[in-house]
Amino acid sequence: MERFRIMEFDYVLMKETLKYADEWQMLQQSLASKRSRIVMREFKKPIKYLWVNFQENDCVINVCFSNEREVYWRIKSSRFVLKNAETTDIFELDGLKVESKRSQRRDKYVINSYCENDVVVCQRLVEVMLDVWIPKRLNYYISRVQDISHILNFEKLNQMNHLTFIVYFPISDREFHLFREKIHSKNSICFNLVYYQNLNHGCRIPLDCQKLEICSSGWLNREDLLNIKSKSVFLKKTILRNEDLNALLKQWLEERDLKLETAKIQISDGNLNEILNGIVAKDLDEIKKERKLINKVFEFLDFEEYEFKGYEGRHLVKSDGKIATAHLKSDIFRFIVWNESNPVITDVKSISNEMK
Repeated sequence: MERFRIMEFDYVLMKETLKYADEWQMLQQSLASKRSRIVMREFKKPIKYLWVNFQENDCVINVCFSNEREVYWRIKSSRFVLKNAETTDIFELDGLKVESKRSQRRDKYVINSYCENDVVVCQRLVEVMLDVWIPKRLNYYISRVQDISHILNFEKLNQMNHLTFIVYFPISDREFHLFREKIHSKNSICFNLVYYQNLNHGCRIPLDCQKLEICSSGWLNREDLLNIKSKSVFLKKTILRNEDLNALLKQWLEERDLKLETAKIQISDGNLNEILNGIVAKDLDEIKKERKLINKVFEFLDFEEYEFKGYEGRHLVKSDGKIATAHLKSDIFRFIVWNESNPVITDVKSISNEMK
């Protein structure tokens, strides 16, 4: 049979043809040559997620397509990964030879590959994948010790709507500086630099994505806190003090253009009275009387949209009339700025309606 020479099509015909190509075919075509890769960039397809794991002994890429089909791609620097393979195939990527065995398990396509430099070829594969796919979520999990600069300099990280980036070993101030300089997710970012301490406090984080989640925030100080420009913030395992949160609330009261709408902050030895020191705060009954909301029920939702007892907290009123709720329970401080969807305000159900 004569080869199907899609690269010789004109742009319009190629565009129409690739409408019917699936995500995997797009990747295979991109791996065929650098020219194919350049052309395929123009016809990207959406996928559900792309997870990248740099593990101690191998690298693993997990992909889920929009139709729930999955790909599990494992890469090792040992030929043992090809054990018992009846057949293998070989391709080259940027001068690196990759030998693979492939199998199908229900809706999951499994690839086990050998390459002398598994870390580099894994990252190169991800770069090709992001040339042809648009994942709703991109997750990086890095447990193998390495200089992560080569990953942070990858520009496509900033084209993701939802990015998770977790490093399980200590990184340097230089790498952290590069992280906060390079990483600017479009919508949300969750990151965990597990052992980073920032002892010299030389790194500010002007992150301005919609949602920011930091899983290990022991390095974060008051300056960092006040410099966050995200709408929704979740800070875990902080060393922040009551006076730091007090500064955050005062900043919200004083600044007109502050975007903060929701904050959830883990704090040790928290005290709501100290957090509100010098701030005029009201209870919910006062707010209900002022805003004529007497016969209303309030449902407060935090960063993760979990309901919390906001009516037990205290409520701040800004000069422009905006209301915010400050609440402390156990070691979690919650702060929300009232809007059309939070808190959820409904009418009190009468006894007669309940009986119906």
